Amino acid sequence: MNITFSCLVCGKEFIPVRLAQKYCSLRCKNRADKNDRRFSGIRDYIIDRDKYKCVDCGTKSKLVVHHQDWIRTNNDPSNLVTLCTSCHRKRHFDVIDNQRMNRCRICDNKFHPMRTKRDIQFLCRRKSCHAEWKKIQKRSAHEAKLCVMCGKSFMQKHSRHMTCSAECSKALMDKGKAERYIRLRDELLDKQKLYYREHAEERKAYTREWSQKRKINF
Repeated sequence: MNITFSCLVCGKEFIPVRLAQKYCSLRCKNRADKNDRRFSGIRDYIIDRDKYKCVDCGTKSKLVVHHQDWIRTNNDPSNLVTLCTSCHRKRHFDVIDNQRMNRCRICDNKFHPMRTKRDIQFLCRRKSCHAEWKKIQKRSAHEAKLCVMCGKSFMQKHSRHMTCSAECSKALMDKGKAERYIRLRDELLDKQKLYYREHAEERKAYTREWSQKRKINF
């Protein structure tokens, strides 16, 4: 019985070696680990919260995490959403009359972006917008938050902090792992049941043929 899963990074179909396998290769796993460090260790939590699909189109392949306010240092869970690569590009670029137009993230004016190596220009050519963007990137969050596990109020030292203590942080990680394991186990059982229903006649025919051969031998 061949059960295939979709890689969370490249979307390629693969046959899992173990139940909790989420990536088709070590390269995709390393890429996901790098992205997870970039999002302060909560990338998998955001994708799991959004049920492993794009919030715009619903696809389950080639998923990325997007900052809604376009500030890379703001890794608050309410600021992060799961998108596919196509919808992620649409969020960053506006297409008007088949001609690409970007919107400045400071003054909100549309402009024609310059061709760069990665084609991700998001600020207009005003020096004031670039200076303001640098100030926003250096800004850090220091405010009171509620722990997602125990509900206790604590002073947030960084935007990635979601729990008040190391015990709550470990409990949150264990909870996420348990939920992912249960979800993958249920998917595997559903695929097994579907496979047995589709090949019920073949299994019955094989059983009858095997019993007849056994009677002839004895």
